[in-house]
Amino acid sequence: MEERHRDAINFLRLLLVIGLVFLHYGNFPGSVTSPFDGFTGFDKEHALATFVNIYFVYLFYSSVPLLGAISGYLFFRNWRPGIEFYWKRIRSRTFSILLPMISWCAIVLVVFFVIRMISPNSGFLILIDNYNLDDLGFTQLVNALAGITRRPVNFQFWFLRDLFLTVLCTPLLGLILRRIPYIGLAAIGLIWLFDFDVPVFFRNDVLFFFYLGGVIQSRNWNLDFIPPKAAIAAMVVYLIVVGMRTVAPAFVTESTVLGYIVLEPLTRLMRLLGVYAFWGCAPFLMRTFIGRQIVTWGALAFFLHAIHWPLNHFVKDGLAVLLPPQGDAGLIANYFGTTFLTLVISFAAAWLLNRTFPSLFSHLSGGREFNASDRKNASRAAISSQQNPVASS
Repeated sequence: MEERHRDAINFLRLLLVIGLVFLHYGNFPGSVTSPFDGFTGFDKEHALATFVNIYFVYLFYSSVPLLGAISGYLFFRNWRPGIEFYWKRIRSRTFSILLPMISWCAIVLVVFFVIRMISPNSGFLILIDNYNLDDLGFTQLVNALAGITRRPVNFQFWFLRDLFLTVLCTPLLGLILRRIPYIGLAAIGLIWLFDFDVPVFFRNDVLFFFYLGGVIQSRNWNLDFIPPKAAIAAMVVYLIVVGMRTVAPAFVTESTVLGYIVLEPLTRLMRLLGVYAFWGCAPFLMRTFIGRQIVTWGALAFFLHAIHWPLNHFVKDGLAVLLPPQGDAGLIANYFGTTFLTLVISFAAAWLLNRTFPSLFSHLSGGREFNASDRKNASRAAISSQQNPVASS
């Protein structure tokens, strides 16, 4: 894989995980209203702050789908149908997905055990209300660590659990890719679009977008197959559509036919548009100053994904105590301040762990190594060597 394509993947991964930090902010301090409940109007209290919170939720609603597509794209790179290929890839993903996930869930479980010991009535315990720490039997413990029949204790790892399960299904997906790639895409796409239940998966997002990434790879489409003008147009439309989806619940309800179409299938299509827009814009966004920094720190995407929750909730409540938010401005400041401090703490922890216990860092980062100075030099060289960063398809 060319250096610039590797940089584009690093850029996308970290950008999307940063988006998840915004998305997992949750409700404002002192409020029980979740941003996932939807925007109900500008005449409500703290309407501006609520709009901002919900807008970023839907802006990065495409994070998981695109991360799934990237995973499928990379899995089927240098694809050679056969037992040996699948065995090597599944074994590799066991060490880069499953085992780090179990380790992180164990860490989070210990953190909440400590919280319960120190403060049995702590409000933070509600973050893992699916698990009873006073009666954590064997089945619950296995689920808490690996998410067999319920979400892991580190709730965002439903994605990694579904991703690893999809990896286990790759011999079947590979057969479909070889024989009926587009029929398979249409069939799995309809399952995803209309949210048909696939019992073994928590959600069907990962299955569809992983397969989509496999289709892109198997058709030998390059990472920069989307024309620049099309990518920019898609991003502009996406930003507008995200705003429309943010305010939609103030005008339609899911109980009506129109409301169902807007809030369900069209919202899913919006996520597909986001995948196209982010993927298409990556080659030139990563050449900006901020983009270059994201490329440099891109190897920390897995670590950030693992550590950002429940860390961001600790930071959010701590900020609210130190600087009680007043009005919309205070809530928005808490929102962006929480995300910023979560990123700073996460990157600092990653840097320190990498310096002191590199083997442990590598394990907790899914086998990834990190050297900021080397990455910065390599990324600059790759970016400066690009004569035509985005090629037309």
